Amino acid sequence: MAVVEGSVQDELVIVRRAKGYRFRRAFWLAILILMTAGGGYLYGYFDSYTQMKVLKEENGYLKDGLRTSEKTIEDLSQRVAVLEKGGEVDRQAADGFRETVKSLKDQVSVLEQEVAFYKGIMAPGSADKGLRISRIDLDAINANQYSYAVMMTQVVDNTNYVQGEVAVNVIGLRSGEQEVIALRDLDENISELGIPFRFRYFQELKGVLNLPDGFIPQQLQVVMQSRGQNSQRVEETRNWNSEGEA
Repeated sequence: MAVVEGSVQDELVIVRRAKGYRFRRAFWLAILILMTAGGGYLYGYFDSYTQMKVLKEENGYLKDGLRTSEKTIEDLSQRVAVLEKGGEVDRQAADGFRETVKSLKDQVSVLEQEVAFYKGIMAPGSADKGLRISRIDLDAINANQYSYAVMMTQVVDNTNYVQGEVAVNVIGLRSGEQEVIALRDLDENISELGIPFRFRYFQELKGVLNLPDGFIPQQLQVVMQSRGQNSQRVEETRNWNSEGEA
């Protein structure tokens, strides 16, 4: 073929491949993929094992504290019974013990709730499995300000992370009309309607609500939407009482 003077010619390079080159390349590529997948599985397994171990230890500490508090309550109750048989001084001492017993019973109630929470994660019943909103807490700071906490849990085999978005709304009245206010308009640290979450066992969303003047809260609404093959939507609405509790 004639060559035009001044034109650019591509150089043809022939590379000889050893027999079985494609097979060996595919083989080592498959080995690399298997090693990567295996490493990811082992990392997830040991990470899950470590988190479960921490949960079991926390549950054990709570149970020990619960037993100690219950034993103390029993001892104090017996002392109160003995003191009540004495005079006025003893009755005053008995009143003091009663206050201590009441305080300890409140602590026991909190510990029992915490134990039930961890037990529900580690040993769920068949009807309890899935994504859920375990707890919604509200505490009044002042007339228009409240601290909030929403506990989200995943109760399944707990080997995989679940991720998605959670939306929180406050439903109430302003000027006699119903109004729904998104969390991002009440908490200066929240900038999105759907707040991303990602967790294996549980995750807590918390902050401070600043309600506008003239707004009367009635309900707190929480909506969770997970993503993925087994996506799930969970919605819960709690009434808002005069003490700011849901």
